[in-house]
Amino acid sequence: MSKTPANRNGLAQPTLHFQLDDEQYAALVETVAGEKVVGLALWEESITDEATDRPGPDTRALFDLDLYLENSLLLTLYGTGIFPDPESEPLRGWQRAGRIVQSLVSAGIWLDDIAATEENDLVLVLCRDRSPQLYLIVSGWSVEKWEQLPGEQ
Repeated sequence: MSKTPANRNGLAQPTLHFQLDDEQYAALVETVAGEKVVGLALWEESITDEATDRPGPDTRALFDLDLYLENSLLLTLYGTGIFPDPESEPLRGWQRAGRIVQSLVSAGIWLDDIAATEENDLVLVLCRDRSPQLYLIVSGWSVEKWEQLPGEQ
């Protein structure tokens, strides 16, 4: 399922996807699999937050984040659980998750594999030297081009 919302100017935004199907899987494998992650932005809030019941910064388990890939594609990920391994609990805490993910990006990490859960949620496997470091289980995502990393002038 996907939708293409319009922004305030009436221009089409990138398509937002919620479930991984065969066509989206093939497109992601072709365009983003094997790419180096060169930047990351982890948001303090998530679109999955309930207006009246937002998790505290130390208990947050679902994150919205942007992965900037070396091929100038940006993966915007919504409602993302970050797991050290497939059998573990997700990372909790905005600062803790941010430190771990940023240290991996700084050390050199690649989006090495793409998979799906039984519910067809997107799973991204971030690896260093072909060794999985993090598993991202994503509720919604979009892909678009980027021209400048955050913080660059």
